[in-house]
Amino acid sequence: MKHACEKYTQLTSEQLERKLSLAERMSMFTHFLMCAGCKHYNQNMLKLHQVFVLNRSETIGNLQLPDEKRERIQKSLQKHVK
Repeated sequence: MKHACEKYTQLTSEQLERKLSLAERMSMFTHFLMCAGCKHYNQNMLKLHQVFVLNRSETIGNLQLPDEKRERIQKSLQKHVK
């Protein structure tokens, strides 16, 4: 794996944990214009993260996403992951 790609796969993971700086986001955007592999990796990681967040059984206070909405979102995400 190229050194630059290693940097952007790391940033892809970091963006799930923290807000990237403007410089980091612009750098990723520029790299993704040239590297389809990293762009697709980033998109897939974001989709996977969304799926895992939706599947958490934790609730915030008394709020929880209704099952029908959760299922609709999961079906929609599955269509895009294929």
